Amino acid sequence: MWTEFPVAHTSFRRSGYTDALSSIFVASDTVAQLDVVLSEKVATLTKVTVIGTKSDLAETRERLNQIPGAVAMVDGAQIRATRQANLKDVLQFVPGVYIQPRFGAADESQISIRGSGLRDNFHARGVNLLVNGMPYRNADGFTDFESLELLTTEAIEVYKGGNALRYGGSTLGGAINLDTKTGYSASPVSLFAQGGSFGFYKTQVESGDSRGNADYYASYARTSMDGYRQWSAQQRDRVNLHGGYQFSSNTDARVFYFFAHVKEELPGALTRAQFESDPRAADAGNVTDRWGRDYDLHHVGLQLRTQLSPSQRLEISPYMQYRDIDHPIFEVISQISHDYGAEVRYENTAGLGALANRLTIGVQPAYESLLNHQYVNNAGKHGALTKNQHDRAKSLALYLEDVLSVTPRLSAVLGARAERATRETKDFFLSNGDQSDKRVYNPVSPKVGLLYAFDSGAQLFANASRSYEPPLLLELNSLTVPGYIQLDGQSAWQYELGARGRKVGLGWDISAYDVELKNEILNINVQPFPGAPFTVPTYRNAPKTRHSGLEVGLSYQLPGAVFVRGDVADHVSVRTSYTLARYTYVEDPTYKGNDIPGAPKQVMATEIKYTHPSGFSLAPSVEWIPRSYFLDSPNTVTNDGWTNISLRAELATSYGVNLFAAGQNLGNRRFSQSVQVDNAAGQWFEPADGRAFYAGLRWTH
Repeated sequence: MWTEFPVAHTSFRRSGYTDALSSIFVASDTVAQLDVVLSEKVATLTKVTVIGTKSDLAETRERLNQIPGAVAMVDGAQIRATRQANLKDVLQFVPGVYIQPRFGAADESQISIRGSGLRDNFHARGVNLLVNGMPYRNADGFTDFESLELLTTEAIEVYKGGNALRYGGSTLGGAINLDTKTGYSASPVSLFAQGGSFGFYKTQVESGDSRGNADYYASYARTSMDGYRQWSAQQRDRVNLHGGYQFSSNTDARVFYFFAHVKEELPGALTRAQFESDPRAADAGNVTDRWGRDYDLHHVGLQLRTQLSPSQRLEISPYMQYRDIDHPIFEVISQISHDYGAEVRYENTAGLGALANRLTIGVQPAYESLLNHQYVNNAGKHGALTKNQHDRAKSLALYLEDVLSVTPRLSAVLGARAERATRETKDFFLSNGDQSDKRVYNPVSPKVGLLYAFDSGAQLFANASRSYEPPLLLELNSLTVPGYIQLDGQSAWQYELGARGRKVGLGWDISAYDVELKNEILNINVQPFPGAPFTVPTYRNAPKTRHSGLEVGLSYQLPGAVFVRGDVADHVSVRTSYTLARYTYVEDPTYKGNDIPGAPKQVMATEIKYTHPSGFSLAPSVEWIPRSYFLDSPNTVTNDGWTNISLRAELATSYGVNLFAAGQNLGNRRFSQSVQVDNAAGQWFEPADGRAFYAGLRWTH
């Protein structure tokens, strides 16, 4: 005999879907399974969502779920389960995102999304970096990583390629947005300390809280390292300050400020013979001339969000950035830059008849003023003046995106971005001729996409989009010829198909893409005179190139448990990121049919993590580059593939203390994780750190 126990009116919710109400009958001494189907919806606005709250992040996830293309969000728990030293640490398991640090645990990295910036041998191009939705980059698109503090980051959003329309998606690589902590997500007091091999240490003290309608967040962090290689010491001091206030149920504002003091030594790349004999060495010329980078950066932003009506929202976010840099390389670059800009965004979720709809309109003005001086390098000090220019970059962009629910399952996305971008130089050092010049670019980039949701919540998507990138100021201002070089903007059409979803513990995110480019901007490192001990960058357009690939992200939590404590059971989870890509010269006077050098065709990263109810976890992982890849356009020089094995252990105690220890490159393999491409001096290799160990703690109260 058995008895039925009805469980009635049980509701289920998931961000981005309509609520479901279900009933189930359970027999005693049996296990019953309930399958719940949630229908996808277009997000609606009802009242202001306070910036920086959990509801704000949930709304961001909801928007991500409506994009018919490859996107990802890395949450706070995933970020904090890493070393948090650089972007590779936190984005390694996002397929299609290729990041390799140039100097071990330092921020400076080779970064590429779908082949963007492959040929850029310093900093980044082709990816928009943002903090809290506001550009961190210069107005011309140039950016670096040294001011970004991952310990203050609550979540990271990745919008690949044309899927970054909302965040100025005019670049091949798309956008990466860092959402920082606020008083709603931080603890009143938190301390972090971490130390390890090669003189690495990272410390932070932070505090955040909310009282009534106000909240605050404050953080100071220091990172320092001696470096695996000679002349590779690094130091970062970073301050983050936030304040928010909700004026009414319809209006919220937040002001934030971050400061960074960066001081670093640059060891340079090595020839193959140098790399094989002593990977810890630096280039001798870099040491003699004390190559390095020293700067202060101040960034101030304001976010104002107001609900105009139940279906209309307006956000206004102005920002200002100041940077003062002294940069000894082959000459000493001394620059003071001011960047000003804003993001103005209007959203309307009023339906079109019986169809749900979300309309977004944005305006993005940006202006950069750069006082650009260069001097003869006298052992790192300023010698005679060799350049005196005032560079300006201006842009005004307007974008529009509409998400229409054609049926309860099918959504269509239409969008476009129009921009007017100006690059201008006024030359005041006339002994070598007047190098003043000006260029104007007026691209229009359309986008169309379809998103289909199944009953299970799984999604299929397809899109086509155009991107356009005007040259950076430093690309036009080539050091090899006077004035601006003849360089066109880089345009591309991206075509993408993909699927994502989760069922019975298995999550998947798969996309295949083909990008057809015209006038791809490529960097060439040339010797300024025969036998020069260094190279200088110059740039050219490749008439037609192609970037194509497959990106696969998988995660799975194994069923069953061995140890149970209360309502918490132990479990094993697996996650894998796999990228297959090829970048080729389609039409080129010299290299037609060759691979574009700079990145491997296959990249895989896998982690297996065991978590015990006591709070202990153990996570071995492996990064695998199975084959060599080319470092030069003639396809004659290669970098070997590698296997990098790591291990991380953590213990969360009941006293608010988390202890952790980790090891990287446990096999002590010699490999060059980042590279210099088409280097006329034959200096290709930037060696990875040898075997390294780290340990630390995080205390919150």
